[in-house]
Amino acid sequence: MSFANLWSAEIIKFRTLRSYLITVIASIAVAGIAAAFVGTGVDAKGNIPGMGTSIQAVAFPMEVVIYAMMVLGVLIATGDLRSGTFRITSIMSPWRRQVLTAKFTAAAVIALGVGVVSTVLAYVGGLLTGGSGYSPLSGDGGLLVLATLIAVPLATILGTAVGLLLRSTAGAVALLLVWALGIEAIFAYTVPPMVVAFLPFKTVGAAVANLPLGPLPGLGMFTLYVAIATGLAIFVYERRDLGT
Repeated sequence: MSFANLWSAEIIKFRTLRSYLITVIASIAVAGIAAAFVGTGVDAKGNIPGMGTSIQAVAFPMEVVIYAMMVLGVLIATGDLRSGTFRITSIMSPWRRQVLTAKFTAAAVIALGVGVVSTVLAYVGGLLTGGSGYSPLSGDGGLLVLATLIAVPLATILGTAVGLLLRSTAGAVALLLVWALGIEAIFAYTVPPMVVAFLPFKTVGAAVANLPLGPLPGLGMFTLYVAIATGLAIFVYERRDLGT
């Protein structure tokens, strides 16, 4: 099978499973609703008490989308393994790396589309409720929005890689979310901000606006983390017996 055929097969798998589509629709809806809710807190100076500037009306909902698309990546990997379609696809292609690349690429393209739509809805949601102080693109806001948008497909690739490595939906989702929402939250109160800024899930999302690393360097660090996980998944699966 050619790469184009493998990529098309991944898209077909995505379109035919209702759980994937529900995850996508829910993520997009949450982005708009959450942005409208956060936007109500924007004051006349463009600040949201306890959160930062009005960029949080976009960044916070998009951080939720990042986590949701990461979970989608896990589902894409483990669902394929559980159903046996990964084994079938791998047998039909002489290069297993090509199969994995097609899976990662398809997951990233789907997530990018979700990210674009979610970003637009988040901006509009904040605009509807933020009043005159709403200016999320001022200062480094534009860079943060761009970095967050790029982080969405990267997070999906990360979820796919971890799902392939653990081969367990519950295990992969638990590991990623417990680390992101639990362990990193503890570190945020126990280690210096400059160290916190380099934690995987603090390099992207809403926290970046209030940490010293910044949007683009943070995105670069997150990309490095994703590349390591992806490279490890490819290394393992090129050597793993398909029967195990």
